[in-house]
Amino acid sequence: MELRLVEHSDSAPVRLDRAAREALLATAGGKIAIQATADPERVTLRTGAWVGAVTVPGLTIRVQPRAPMENLFTMFSAGLAGDDWSSASVGWAADTEVVDGVAAFLLRSIDAATRRGLLHGYVTIEEDLSVLRGRLLVEQLATRPWSAASPPCRYDEFTADIAANQLLLCAVRQVLTWPDLPPLVRRDGLRLVQRFEGVSQVDPSALPVDIPITRLNEHYAPALDLARKALEGITIRHLDGEHTAHSFMVDMDDLFRRWITVELSNRLWPQISLDERPQHALDVQEQLHFTPDLLLRRDRDPVLVGDVSYCLDTVGHGGSDFYPLLAYASALGLEAGLLIYAQAEEPPAPEVVVRNIGTRLLCVPLRLNVPAARLAGSLDTLAELVRVVSYPRRASVRN
Repeated sequence: MELRLVEHSDSAPVRLDRAAREALLATAGGKIAIQATADPERVTLRTGAWVGAVTVPGLTIRVQPRAPMENLFTMFSAGLAGDDWSSASVGWAADTEVVDGVAAFLLRSIDAATRRGLLHGYVTIEEDLSVLRGRLLVEQLATRPWSAASPPCRYDEFTADIAANQLLLCAVRQVLTWPDLPPLVRRDGLRLVQRFEGVSQVDPSALPVDIPITRLNEHYAPALDLARKALEGITIRHLDGEHTAHSFMVDMDDLFRRWITVELSNRLWPQISLDERPQHALDVQEQLHFTPDLLLRRDRDPVLVGDVSYCLDTVGHGGSDFYPLLAYASALGLEAGLLIYAQAEEPPAPEVVVRNIGTRLLCVPLRLNVPAARLAGSLDTLAELVRVVSYPRRASVRN
C-alpha cells in the first residue's frame, strides 16, 4: 500500500498494525508523528517539515513538499558552481518523486566534486612493519620486545582514505540502499562507488561532525554539505525476519535556512558580510549564549540580526517567534531584527515596534509556490530590504 501526504498535514485514518507502527517509529521517529484514534487498529499520521519517503513492511509513505520541485532543487543547488544544474541535465521533472530527485542531485554533486580525482591528504598510521618506516614506537616495543622482528611504527601516509572521501562514499552507499531507486540513478551511484576505490567504508556515526573547509578542499564543500543532509535523512532498520524499513527524507527547515544564507550572502557581498549561526553571549557575565541564524555586518560591525523559519506556527503562540529575535537584537545593541519565513498558519504582522525601546522586528515572507524567476526577484527584493534596514549599532558591544 502507498500513502501520499503533503508536508505539515494530517492523513485520514489508516490501518497500521503494531509491527508497522514500531518500524515507522524506528525509521522516521520525529519526522512523521503517529496519533491514535478511537479505533485501536487505525492511526493518523502527521507530517512536519521533512519530505521524502518511508517504507515499512506493507506500507510506503511519500511526503511531498508544498513548493514546486523546480524550486526545491533551486534550494538544493545553492552554493553549487556552474550552470549545469537544470532539470534536463540533472534528470528531474515537475512530477519527479522527491527521493528520486534528491538522490540524482546528490550523486551529480558528488560526481562534479570528484571528477578531477579524489582529494588526498596525510593520515597518521600506526602499525607493525617488517622494516622501519617513520618513527619507531619505542615505548610499545619495550612492552613487547618479542615483536622486534615486526617493530611498531608511526608514519604519515598521503592517501585518498581521508574523512571527506569517506563521507561522500558513505552518502553514495546509503543512497543505493533505497529499494525503489530508478535504474539510471542506481547505475550512476554504482559508477561513483568504483571511483572511491581505496577509501574505507565507515559507519556514518563514526564520521567527524565537521570537516574544516580550506583552500585545498573548498571544491568539495557543496557536496559535503549535501552528503551530510542526505545522511541525516536516511535511516535503515533491519527488522525481525527478512524485513527492512527505510527512510529517505530531507529537512525543509534546514534546507530553507541554508538556501537563504547562501543567496543573501551572494547578493550582499562585499558591502555587507554574513555570519551563519554565530554564537554570542546574552549576558555580561557571558554565562548565557545564543545563536541567531544570520548576523549581518558592515565593516565588521553588526548591523542586523536575523532568524529563518520555514514554517511559522503563529496561531495561539502570541508572537513567540519574535521573542528570540528581540533578545538577539537587544544583546547586540541593534535597532532592528529580521524574521524570514516561507509559510505560516496565520501570517504575522509585517513589522512590530517594541514598546519603550523602539526595536523594529520585521517579518518577511518568501513564498516558494511561485515560478523560479519570480522567486529570484523576491530574493533581490529581500537583499535590498536588508541594505535599507541595516542600521548602525547604538553603542559599542563586546562580541
